[in-house]
Amino acid sequence: MTRSKFNLSIIYFLFAAAAFSMLVSLFLIQLFVGLLSLFWLFESGRNKKNALDIFSLLIIIFGLVRILSVFFSQYPSISYQAFYKDALFYLGFFSMSFYAKVLDKEKIIKIVYAFIAGAILVAVIGLIQFNLKLVDRAEAFSSGYATYSSFLLAALGLYIVTPFPKTKKFDWLAWAAGISLFLAGIITSQGRTNIAVAVLVIAAGLVTKKIGFKPAVFILIFTIIISLLSFSNNKKEITQRVENPTTLSDRNIILKGAEDLAFVHPLLGYGPRTFHQVFPYRNQLADQGIGSWHNDFIQVYFESGLLGLISFIVILTTALWYGIKFYFKENNIEDKNLSFGISLALIALVLSSLTAGFIDSPVLSIEFAFLISLLPRVISLPKLLRENKIINNHKPGNIYG
Repeated sequence: MTRSKFNLSIIYFLFAAAAFSMLVSLFLIQLFVGLLSLFWLFESGRNKKNALDIFSLLIIIFGLVRILSVFFSQYPSISYQAFYKDALFYLGFFSMSFYAKVLDKEKIIKIVYAFIAGAILVAVIGLIQFNLKLVDRAEAFSSGYATYSSFLLAALGLYIVTPFPKTKKFDWLAWAAGISLFLAGIITSQGRTNIAVAVLVIAAGLVTKKIGFKPAVFILIFTIIISLLSFSNNKKEITQRVENPTTLSDRNIILKGAEDLAFVHPLLGYGPRTFHQVFPYRNQLADQGIGSWHNDFIQVYFESGLLGLISFIVILTTALWYGIKFYFKENNIEDKNLSFGISLALIALVLSSLTAGFIDSPVLSIEFAFLISLLPRVISLPKLLRENKIINNHKPGNIYG
């Protein structure tokens, strides 16, 4: 059994506030995740041990490998930064994972709603900034366009299968309009990979019949209208991209550098956050502000070697395996949808990371931790409830999900 010794109303508020503010404000997400982590630190060791699951153990292994790569770093003074820059990710994961098992199912659903509401607000903020020509590509207040776009992608995956009230005649219009806002935000951020991934996410929604024909037509038309109006107001970046459609945004140079360094430190890599120190062709980059390998798998390999890369891949494949397997085996529609939504969000985030990255992002890493922390709660609780024959009769704080 997993219990908390603190007032669950406070825990619920902090969890929901963290979910809502994830990209709305960098200060607020740090504040709410920090406070939630502080409560978790003062929970009893026995309760924290009871809350451990396969995902927790994999995150611990990944964290230990990252620590080893810091100690064996080729540039220790730089890599030591990982201890405080990555701390929020690990604290956020373990605190959210713990409290996801403590809170009841109704509150977990509301926390997901809070996350989606915050994501819709972020999409609108990006579109407004873009239309007012405050930015060349849609982005949030607290992030650049790449983080904005990747964040919305993952939120889109979760949104299209999350159960919303559809009791009134035109409820589906509001739901479909939300999808259009996500898509328009991703399109106006102008990341080609993320636009392609968004199309795949929508295709998955159509194939699994989460999006019907009528909503699909509305989504298509409304997305086109918003995007065209936005580009008519702000043509600068899209004009450059039309004139230079084959540009690789320095990725060809980055891949060339990766190829040259691939087998120099294969076991534990060069150490976290050492891109600036090890990349051999910095003077050839058009964007001198580039500070990463623009691919999470390459990033993790060069920072933490094969050990880090293998542990990272195992986390991702385990999460997807359990999530998708649960979707096809579970009978409860609500649980199936939530599991599938989390899996779809993770897939979108991973595909996006092939040309960007989330593991070192202060916001996207928390989004990843949020998704991973919810999954074991979703896929374990129905089975436990059935085994104990207490479906719809459990109390907050006394069920290990």
